[in-house]
Amino acid sequence: MSPWIPRVLLGIGAVALIVALVSIAVGEGGPTRSISGRNDVQPLFAGLPQEGAYLGDEQAPVTVTVFSDLQCIGCDDFQFDVVDPLIESHVRESDEVRLEFRHFSLAPNDTTLAAIGAEAAGRQGYQWQFIDTFFRNQDVFRDRGVSDDLLREVAEATGEIDLEQWQEDYEDPATRELVVQDAMLADELKLPGGGPAIVVSGPHGQRELVTGQEEDPPTGDEVEAAIDDVG
Repeated sequence: MSPWIPRVLLGIGAVALIVALVSIAVGEGGPTRSISGRNDVQPLFAGLPQEGAYLGDEQAPVTVTVFSDLQCIGCDDFQFDVVDPLIESHVRESDEVRLEFRHFSLAPNDTTLAAIGAEAAGRQGYQWQFIDTFFRNQDVFRDRGVSDDLLREVAEATGEIDLEQWQEDYEDPATRELVVQDAMLADELKLPGGGPAIVVSGPHGQRELVTGQEEDPPTGDEVEAAIDDVG
């Protein structure tokens, strides 16, 4: 037997092993994405009117404005426990509430990359999907950091966003300015920076629910009560 034949067979075996390992890693459908949650996010927002920061019927008598920071620890729980339930109970089922999201940086800087990415999605009418998807993947961002590439994956995970347009809007200074305006609004309302806040506005006034020092964020029951008071 020629001495080079075992070497060839060994090389073929090594290549086959690499291919097998890659197949296991990526699966039959191609490379595995870091960002997940689309199956949970899509049903939550499907069919609801959305424009920029707003979600719901523009004729709704009550507006619930959420001030939160996509990159803060614990704000994901606030989103899932307090904000998301309002979508089903008050936006989808009754049309009595319109939700509004304002980026409220809880860090010293007034803008974050995640907020800019969300606003870029909002320019196509998908900001709320981006926000919820980001919150569902905070563990990924804690491990790997917030990067342009990962934010693009969030946009892609929605399954609806034109990625080239999103990239263009993400790099547009006008999108960053939207985030700065949110920070200015929070400052105008004198909201404390201890955590998320909610402002409920309606025919009978306005209620501000904030996170005070060493206090928990507003609860779902508190938001429900404020909706009843102003509506």
